[in-house]
Amino acid sequence: MSAFERTRSRASAVYGCAFAAVSMVLAAGSQAASLQVAPTSLQLGPRQNAEELWISNSGTTPVDVQARVFRWTQRDGRDELEQTTDLVLSPPMQALAAGQQQLIRVVRQKPEPPGEQLSYRVIVDEVPDLDPNRQGMQFVLRYSLPVFVQPEANPEGKPDLQATLLTQPDGSLALEVHNRGTGYAQLADLATGPLERPQIFKPGLVGYVLSGQTMRWPLELPAARLDAASLSAKINGASQATPLPATPPAR
Repeated sequence: MSAFERTRSRASAVYGCAFAAVSMVLAAGSQAASLQVAPTSLQLGPRQNAEELWISNSGTTPVDVQARVFRWTQRDGRDELEQTTDLVLSPPMQALAAGQQQLIRVVRQKPEPPGEQLSYRVIVDEVPDLDPNRQGMQFVLRYSLPVFVQPEANPEGKPDLQATLLTQPDGSLALEVHNRGTGYAQLADLATGPLERPQIFKPGLVGYVLSGQTMRWPLELPAARLDAASLSAKINGASQATPLPATPPAR
C-alpha cells in the first residue's frame, strides 16, 4: 500500500484528479472535516518555476494543515511515493481559522526543463486534535493531488496504452495497463461492450498510468461477462470512451 493510501477509513476518490480520504481519530466531539483544496491537480510548463495551490477551511472551528510533496512513480503495478527535494511547498504548515483561505506555493528547486514528464504528489492533511482529555470522534481529510512537470521537447505528451487481462492466484481477474507514451493517462469509467452503448463496470476514477510505467487493478467481474476485445475507458477527462482492447488471460 502506498503512503498516500494509508488511512484508517477511506472515502471514495474525488472524481477527477485528487484523491480524498477520511480518517477517524479521537478528538473533541463529532464534527465533519472542513478542509478543501483547489485546484485538484497541477501542471507546470517546462520553464515554469512555481504554481499556486489554495487550501480553505469551510468549517466553523480552526484547523491545522500540513502539506508535503513526494516523487511519484509506479513499480510492480503499484503507486510508489518517495521523499524529494525537487519541489518545495511554502508554507508547509498552516493554522486556518474558520472561513480562512491560504495560498501554498509549489516551487521547483531545479527550473531547468526536464527531459521527460515528471510526476509528483502533494499530500495535504487536516491535522487531528489529539488532546487525550477530550472524548468523541473527529473526521479528518487527506488530499493527494497529482503534479506534473512537462518536458520542453514534448510538452503535449500523450499516452499510448497497452492492456492485458491477468488471472490472479485466487482466480479473479486483474487489468494491467502499460503506458508506452510520453504523457500520463488517467483512466475512468472502465467499460465493456460497444462504444455507443458501453456497460460501465468500474465507474468513476480507476487510476493513473504514468509515462513508461505499468499499473494493475483488480476487476470485480466474472470472466464470462468480460469481453477483453471490447474494453474501453475515458482517458484524461474525455467525455467519450476510448477503446482499450486487452490481451485475454492465458488459459
